[in-house]
Amino acid sequence: MKSKIIKISSLIVVAIFAAVAWILAFSPTSAVYASADETTVLRELQSDPSFDPAAYPDNPEDYSLQVIQLAEDKDKELYIYAYQPAHNSIDLLGTKVSISYGYSVDGAGLEPKVYDLELASTSGVFDKYHIKGFTPSKDGDRYYNIVSIYREYNSVIDESDETFPTTDIAYSVGQQWYVCDLNGSRHYEMNTFNTMQVDTVLTGPILFEDGFTWWDFAKTDYPTDCWIYCFNAEDYKIKHIYDAVLNYSIRDVKDSYFGENGEHSYTYSNDRKNLILRLEDTDVMTYVGTGIGAKDFEWNRILSSTEFLSKTEFQGVNIPDDYKDMITSSQWVFTFLETERKETVSNLGGTLHVNDYSDVYDVGLLNLYFQDFSGNYFDLGVVNNLTDPGNDPIGIGAADIKTAFEEFWNNFTMVIGLILGIIVIVVLLNVVAPVSTLLNYLIKAIAYVISFPFRLIKWLFKKDGR
Repeated sequence: MKSKIIKISSLIVVAIFAAVAWILAFSPTSAVYASADETTVLRELQSDPSFDPAAYPDNPEDYSLQVIQLAEDKDKELYIYAYQPAHNSIDLLGTKVSISYGYSVDGAGLEPKVYDLELASTSGVFDKYHIKGFTPSKDGDRYYNIVSIYREYNSVIDESDETFPTTDIAYSVGQQWYVCDLNGSRHYEMNTFNTMQVDTVLTGPILFEDGFTWWDFAKTDYPTDCWIYCFNAEDYKIKHIYDAVLNYSIRDVKDSYFGENGEHSYTYSNDRKNLILRLEDTDVMTYVGTGIGAKDFEWNRILSSTEFLSKTEFQGVNIPDDYKDMITSSQWVFTFLETERKETVSNLGGTLHVNDYSDVYDVGLLNLYFQDFSGNYFDLGVVNNLTDPGNDPIGIGAADIKTAFEEFWNNFTMVIGLILGIIVIVVLLNVVAPVSTLLNYLIKAIAYVISFPFRLIKWLFKKDGR
């Protein structure tokens, strides 16, 4: 009898677990997909009985990239499944994804980073990508917040500015995926959150020239590039920005050429990709110039475009009118990075120019925490195309060596004149007796005038003491 009770209890437990697994598998708020390391993206998507390929038609006029599903493989490596409507007319591959790990309420408090995508499988309008460089999580409950997905720029369908060309086109995702392990399989749930669209207006370096130093005799200059990022957020009226998160990549460049019009030879090294930079409203850009005639510059890293132009103009930064108009048309300006240059000219079988500098690219905004004019606070993931700013300066903080030398010469001649005057007086005192006597009387007269108030006070005190 006891063994029958145990057997019946075991069957009941098994039935309960089976029922729970069935409910989770076919619940409309969750999905359990086959492992992401299979080879065919369509077969993996169809492992979910609720998936309908007809809901994702071919559309030659829709150039977007849309995330359908996130999945982990057996090693918890991360993959995403994407829908590319225009695939049959133009194949637009995904390049990157902006993603933040950890639980978030309505997309607030995100710390997004940009990761490269690698195509793992494709079938018609469906693509599967591996998120490269994302460290697999060891947590029991995992939360993946996908802010945006990027596809490659296409010159036929996409607009771009020659000064700072677009490298990657961003599309909003706004999905938080919850993943956990349940009954030997992985369980997925998805919620959505709001994102904000931001448009880049201008990005590039302002060149701070160095002053005259001993290095100039070796024909070597050490200027500095000060990188700015200008943008608009048309859907929001921003009163104050508290902090922001930007993405950028950077590499070292050696540019060599003979003569003024010689052919340039470029060597690239030390490539650092998808770096994250956080700016706060208290951060200040400070540049202290080196050498005779160099200027110092200082302003807040987060400024409205009006404030930025006012401060840079007051401090003597020259920005050409076309770039000034672009900055004026933007709402906000971030000064986010300073990099050093080295410019050397030598005469070795001709005039050899060698420029060592930093090439900054894939610049984009990822997150913004701000207040609008109604007093509302927003902490939002940002959808923003990545751009490649050029290395030609969009403004110059020029050194004023001529004025510095004029001031130096005036001070120098004044000191020399004072020294010569002292020498003349000393010579006259020792050679010409009348001059010595006159100067002696003059010194006594000056001393008498200076000491008169003190002698008067002393006389008054003596008088009162009688």
